Amino acid sequence: MGEAIAETGDFALFNISNAKVSEVCEANVGKITQWTVPVERIRSDGLPSKKTVTDIVRIVDSVAPDLIHVWGTENYWGLLTARKYLSQKALLEMQGIKYAIAPVMMGGLSFSEAVGCLGIKEMVRPSCSVFSDQAAFRASRKVETEIIKGHQFISCQSEWVRAHVMAMDANKRLFSSKMMLRKEFLSSKPWASCSHDDSPEIFTSSYGAIPYKGLHVLLRAVAILKDTWPRIRLTVGGNRFQSGIRRSGYARWLLREIKRLGIENHVAFVGPLDAAEMIRHIHGSSVVIIPSFVESYSMALAEAMAVGVPVVASYAGAMPELARDGESVLFFPMGDETMCAWQIRRILQSPSLASSLAVHARELGLNRNNPDDAVRRQIEIYNEVSDSSGRR
Repeated sequence: MGEAIAETGDFALFNISNAKVSEVCEANVGKITQWTVPVERIRSDGLPSKKTVTDIVRIVDSVAPDLIHVWGTENYWGLLTARKYLSQKALLEMQGIKYAIAPVMMGGLSFSEAVGCLGIKEMVRPSCSVFSDQAAFRASRKVETEIIKGHQFISCQSEWVRAHVMAMDANKRLFSSKMMLRKEFLSSKPWASCSHDDSPEIFTSSYGAIPYKGLHVLLRAVAILKDTWPRIRLTVGGNRFQSGIRRSGYARWLLREIKRLGIENHVAFVGPLDAAEMIRHIHGSSVVIIPSFVESYSMALAEAMAVGVPVVASYAGAMPELARDGESVLFFPMGDETMCAWQIRRILQSPSLASSLAVHARELGLNRNNPDDAVRRQIEIYNEVSDSSGRR
């Protein structure tokens, strides 16, 4: 989105983010001027060090922007505008909502299963445990509430997110924004029916080994299906399945669960994937699965639909807004491995259903995530926010 906005020539775009750097540095990309500030321990007031806050204010004052676009409530950026450290007009873009994730953080695991996710890493650093994560996500409600209440203009990418914002403060001016997918997915060739009669390939990806992403549900579904397809294979893409002491307790528990289910030869973890690698796996699969317990939008679903592959997804969060059950995606109740397996079975046993789902998914996905429409809508929002003060 940033690149597309900058290419219009109508905006001077500046960006500030944080990364593992020792001091503030400038790192421009194309027509976008960018600064990186250090990642730091957050203080009790929800902000980084006073020096970093001062540096950010200095940078923003030097730019003197007409509008600040804050991305998400998950970090401290929204506090800077809500508390008026940055006094310019601000547009808050909602992304994930941590407090809404907290109730499903455990992904339906029983207490004993959750305890089984405590390993060496969690003993050394208790803050890394799933219990600590759940507590932190619950506690984030205070900061997220302050950020939302501190902004007059808020953009939402789904009705699910809009509902949470309205429940918190119904007097906000809300905008419906569109998502920009990576170019590789929009320009990829469509998925073609895969001939996997006796050895079906299934693909899923997850940013992290986190229970609420529901990977354990999919593993149990594979265990059900292997009796019918003894050579079924699940490929898992993701960057949080490290080896050694860095591996999380949940990831270790997943490996034990794989062994318990007797599917060691049916699951492959392929690590981090770029867009081209993801598309290659999608093209080589019979079906893509998204078993999450909550999604504020689901880029994984949007990207899979743009390629046009049969998808089975949990009926959770905003995902039901992106597709119609039985027409462009097959949904199943979150946490229900039996229905997940059933929906996968339907696709594997019916090439005509797989083809129909794929065609409708691609048509809907490319239309919804049309990049020209997304840029046009973003500029409309910028102008509407600016017009509220007589500036354009």
